[in-house]
Amino acid sequence: MTTPAHSTRTINLEGAARAAVAGGAPLALLIALDMPGYAAFAMFAGFTAIFGATEPYRQRAVTTGVAGGMQALCMTAGIGVALAGGQLWMQAVGLVLVLVVAVGTLSVLRTIPAQPIFPVFAFLVSSLVPVRPADVPVIATIIVCSVVWAWLVAMSGSVLRLVLHPRAPRRFRPLAERKHRSLAVLRTPALWETVALNVVGALVAGAVAETIPGLGHPYWAVIAVVSTLPALRQRHTVFRAFQRFIGTIGGTVIAVGILLLEPSAWWIVVIAVVGQFFAEIFVARHYAVCLLFLTPLALAVSWLSLPEAPELLALDRVAQTTLGALVSVALLFVGRGIERRRGRALGATSAIRTV
Repeated sequence: MTTPAHSTRTINLEGAARAAVAGGAPLALLIALDMPGYAAFAMFAGFTAIFGATEPYRQRAVTTGVAGGMQALCMTAGIGVALAGGQLWMQAVGLVLVLVVAVGTLSVLRTIPAQPIFPVFAFLVSSLVPVRPADVPVIATIIVCSVVWAWLVAMSGSVLRLVLHPRAPRRFRPLAERKHRSLAVLRTPALWETVALNVVGALVAGAVAETIPGLGHPYWAVIAVVSTLPALRQRHTVFRAFQRFIGTIGGTVIAVGILLLEPSAWWIVVIAVVGQFFAEIFVARHYAVCLLFLTPLALAVSWLSLPEAPELLALDRVAQTTLGALVSVALLFVGRGIERRRGRALGATSAIRTV
């Protein structure tokens, strides 16, 4: 029996829809309850549904569960730093620990996305949101419920496939092959070279960003670095940094235009849902176009938790992203020099190209 060809019209739509629903529903509920200040926590928990989007469902259950726990752990660490006063050295130590845990976890899972951008983003923003000890139970409830919701949304396709796939197989994306996973990767030099690359890049970008007078949001420089640097066995390219730079500028212009209109909280929900959906559509095809949607999403939802002037937001976003891209490119050339001297590739810069 011949298997019918898969319809290209549905490529990536399943994962995009799940990501939009996973993040949008908790955000909408918070707005309905007049609790917009907690929006960032719901957003970071909602990112749980992104991990393992094409994996077989039994393996995806593990991937998404571990990723959700990691997101919750990073937000908890960030909240702890915020409650302890949010001092810079605490953020730096926490950032290093988050990078070690995130890079190790994502490398073992062999999941996509492979870069530690979402755990780092969750930790850094959570360490900056003003919280009081009395807020902790509410925030914890939001995080746990949002992660569980995202896990359920991520797994919802298994029911749909069970019911509808036999009747309309071409309407569903083919699932990827089951991945072989092993904790042995944690003992490889390549893994720790990847960790070191991310730690050095993040700390250098953050330190330089802190010293530039007149600019805020130094964590954006850190995020620009960790989202551009390669995961284990991937190759570091200038093109990736260039895409990050171009996409962020375009997305920032869009975000500022929206925020200058002073949208209501419900419009922010719409922006978040649409942004998450189309970011997932384009992330595997064109990273710069993905950022045209992801940047307004991140800025708009963060704006709910940390309101500020859109013009200053734009200046900081573009400047810090540029700094992060430059640090990433500098690390690329340093890494190439090390490779030439020792005669073999770094673990993070082998033969597989990052696009």
